[in-house]
Amino acid sequence: MKNILIIGATGNLGRKLSDQHWDENVNLTLLSRHAKNINVDKHNISKVNADIMNPNSEKYFANQDAVFVAISGNLSEMIKQIIKYMDSQNVKRIVFIASMGIYNEIPASIGAEGNVDNNPFLNDYLTAANLVAKSDLNYTILRPGWFDEGNDSFEITGQNEPFGGHDVSRNAIAQYAKKLLLDNDLHSKESIGINRPI
Repeated sequence: MKNILIIGATGNLGRKLSDQHWDENVNLTLLSRHAKNINVDKHNISKVNADIMNPNSEKYFANQDAVFVAISGNLSEMIKQIIKYMDSQNVKRIVFIASMGIYNEIPASIGAEGNVDNNPFLNDYLTAANLVAKSDLNYTILRPGWFDEGNDSFEITGQNEPFGGHDVSRNAIAQYAKKLLLDNDLHSKESIGINRPI
């Protein structure tokens, strides 16, 4: 049995991920400040209404095998708390959703204005990604292009490789995040981009 904690379960990606087809040997815990709005009726899915910044949230990390994080707000402060909870509960695997552009890896052909040097909004994503990378966790940082509902084709790029497209479907991100959560060795300790090639 594998236990997976989804933080940000009511967000676009959290919902898509929890809606994927999961085997009966996987237990999902859906954590959100608005978890009461989640409609679930499966014995292997539970929901938790909690704020990750509240120290009481640490208990939800107990006995988890992997943690998915797709959140907004003060990312660097929230990531510090998540890393602390994971360390205290001896949870190692994390898949963290950051953003394309945090390493200035968007080429001019698809919009270099989206790079962190031109878009200060991404600084907190970069800080949070660096905190994850410097931790002792078995991390994968996933940097998607702009979310859409287009076709699910995608490519994976390395940290220093340019993006080949600007967009990617929410479903493609969720499908690949699921693979990452189920395979501790897939892109272990890597930051990877995901986009739909043009």
